[in-house]
Amino acid sequence: MVTDLEKQTEEHCRFCNPPEKERILYYSKSFYVMLSLGPIVEGYLLIISRNHLDCSAVYDDELGKEFDTLAEEVKKILKKVYGSYILYEHGRDGSSLQFSEGNEHCFHAHMHCIPTSVKLNQIISREFEPIKVSSYSEFRGVYKTKFAPYLFVEDDVKNIYFIDKEIKRQYLRYHLANELSVPELWDWVTFQGWDKIQSAKEKLKPQFDSLSKLV
Repeated sequence: MVTDLEKQTEEHCRFCNPPEKERILYYSKSFYVMLSLGPIVEGYLLIISRNHLDCSAVYDDELGKEFDTLAEEVKKILKKVYGSYILYEHGRDGSSLQFSEGNEHCFHAHMHCIPTSVKLNQIISREFEPIKVSSYSEFRGVYKTKFAPYLFVEDDVKNIYFIDKEIKRQYLRYHLANELSVPELWDWVTFQGWDKIQSAKEKLKPQFDSLSKLV
């Protein structure tokens, strides 16, 4: 049975036209920060491009500089409120907002920012070869040498993994949920987590309201 949310997601890019704008905490010139549906833990955020771009690795120098600044501010806020954070992205692989498989996925750049101390790189590197990078700029540069589907994970280190085989949809969410002993929560459609979203909004909105506007 196809749910209304599934139908809406298949027909429209929810990141180009977010239907629940009350989840948006902050706008910069080229990005917005939104509380994610289906938070595996309270405070789960997304940094989303306001333009429809494939993934975070394709940002040019101007967008990249703005993203880098915003990501650092988001990490500071998560660290202040929750004590920890990791970031990750499915770069054109295993991440779709669509419910069909293959090339019909709706790709729109969005970096996941999660208040947790899980060492996700240790888990992913058991299956894929990591390429360690020291900055988001280097991450984008490495991508430009291959232009291939990737996973990006930042915990204690920043790693990019190029993917050369089919992987489970929502691969990183799946592993994170399992590591946190809530395996069912990888499915953000079924477990939308509005209680966690509201609680996080109460804690995080004042922090973002006091954040200087990025231009």
